[in-house]
Order: sequence, then C-alpha cells, then structure tokens
Amino acid sequence: MTVKENVLSRQVIVVGDTLAPHGGTVTTGSKEDIVDGKPIARKGDTVECKEHGQQTIAEGDEASMLSGSPVALHGHRVTCGCTLVSRGSTISMG
Repeated sequence: MTVKENVLSRQVIVVGDTLAPHGGTVTTGSKEDIVDGKPIARKGDTVECKEHGQQTIAEGDEASMLSGSPVALHGHRVTCGCTLVSRGSTISMG
C-alpha cells in the first residue's frame, strides 16, 4: 500500500460512507486495504445513489494509490455529480 503524506490530513472514503445531496452509500472498496474495519474506496468503485441508482466513483487522489487505483477522499465526486461524505475514517502511517 502506498499512501502519500497529503492523504493523512484528509478523510478517506470507506464502504458505508454516504453521498450528498441525494443520499446513498458507498458499496465497494479494496478488499486488501482496510481502515476502521471497512474497505477503502477508490476511483472506479461503486456507490448506490438514492436518486440515480448505481454509480461509479469518478475522482480519486492520483498521488495516492491502493491496489492500483487512486484513493477516494471526502469531497470527491461520483458519476451522477453527488459528493462523497466521509464519516471520519483516517489513515495512520506507522
């Protein structure tokens, strides 16, 4: 797992995090990369938007890759235009 220092100050998205403004949840993430007991979401993972149905995470931090895909962070967008909302999961380097 390669995670750059700039991600540490931002909240990562994990399975179960929500979408704004329509509501919904993140449904897939990396099975190999877990934080707070949940898979970390990346660009290309899926969400279920309450208004638009199944969508894809459209943005990720290109400088921070997990399992070959950019890490999704709080504020990144999905294909329907909704914004990802983290419940506070962070990565600790150690």
